[in-house]
Amino acid sequence: MSTTSSKKQKNFFLTAAPLFLVLFIDSMGLGLVFPILNALIIDPHAHFITDGFSANTRNLIFGFTISIYMFCWFFGAAFLGDLSDQIGRKKSLMICLVGACLGYFASALAVAINSYLLLLIGRIIAGFTAGSQSIAQAAIVDISTPEHKARNLGLILFFASLGFIVGPMIGGILSTSTLVSWFDYTVPFYFAALISLVNAVLLLFIFHETFLRTKKLHLKIHYAVKIFLDAFKREKIRELSIVMFIMIFGWSGIYSSLSMYLLNIYHFNSLQTGFYMGLMGVGFGIGTGFLVDPLTKRFSLKQCVIANLLLTALFTALTLLAPSIIYVWIYAGFIGMVIAVAYSTLLTLFSNQVDAQSQGWVMGITGAVMAFAFGLNGLLIGVFADFTPATPLIVAISSLVLSAILMKCLFHQK
Repeated sequence: MSTTSSKKQKNFFLTAAPLFLVLFIDSMGLGLVFPILNALIIDPHAHFITDGFSANTRNLIFGFTISIYMFCWFFGAAFLGDLSDQIGRKKSLMICLVGACLGYFASALAVAINSYLLLLIGRIIAGFTAGSQSIAQAAIVDISTPEHKARNLGLILFFASLGFIVGPMIGGILSTSTLVSWFDYTVPFYFAALISLVNAVLLLFIFHETFLRTKKLHLKIHYAVKIFLDAFKREKIRELSIVMFIMIFGWSGIYSSLSMYLLNIYHFNSLQTGFYMGLMGVGFGIGTGFLVDPLTKRFSLKQCVIANLLLTALFTALTLLAPSIIYVWIYAGFIGMVIAVAYSTLLTLFSNQVDAQSQGWVMGITGAVMAFAFGLNGLLIGVFADFTPATPLIVAISSLVLSAILMKCLFHQK
């Protein structure tokens, strides 16, 4: 490697470091709260929700708390992504990070004073400003040279996967008072707020703007709805969007309701749930980092999507049928691996349907579809959980199988 090339690479990592931290925080924040929310809302011994509430009511509240974050993400990601094309990446990212800091801090205060309303406000703020991931991705592409673009996009997946691993573990560890006397359910939120603030400072002093304002400021809060509707105007994008919507509906059912299932069946505490979801994140990292490339060289993208959707359904079903808890832990890693391959190859199919100038548009569609499916599933989790703890997972398994069937019958790859 030449001295000039080495210097450029060093400068890239110095400039991109705050962006990678943004990606890490974004995915970490999504995973961090699930072990805590599960313990706070579902477990009556936490005394966060009124003791008189029934288990069914707690399930509904849990689902609503998840869905409100996702629906805010649905609107916020599209709005802030569009805003970054008007005022620049740096200013938009600063808005996201300051919003994340305030959202986490409000959530911590809510837990400290036992205020569900304040917790909801914190989740709304955090959700609306969770659009930092797409902006950071765009900024990384802005500063990437053509010969290193593929490597840098791989680093995006790596840091996102790292967040999914670390987030649940941090949530589990920092909320367990038996490890350290002053650890409780507020500490993970304070930690996330602090990391967001530190990242904002790093971004302010280290990161230089990569995209200058090119048009007059025009705020479009409805932009998310427009993007969502755009998905159904082109045949191939429409077909893939239908598949993705049902797939993410199933996957979100697994990711959101597994913590409820583990609490009810195996009496997992927040620490155990955090490590379980962290293990799933390890599988996700292995899938994106080591399995996607060799599998796509041997099989078509469509075959990879179908096979790995069916495998995700299979390993989730095996989790429900597990004869002992050791099998539950083993299957967690495999669930993460196969859903990562299905998701990555489906995104590639989306990308392949448009030219280079439309990549931002089509990725915006996938983000909108994903957030809306997550939000809708969150609303329905409580309803499904009223039947049995396994019902949300059975619905999720059925959705994954249906999405595989639709991928086989609906989408015809040229």
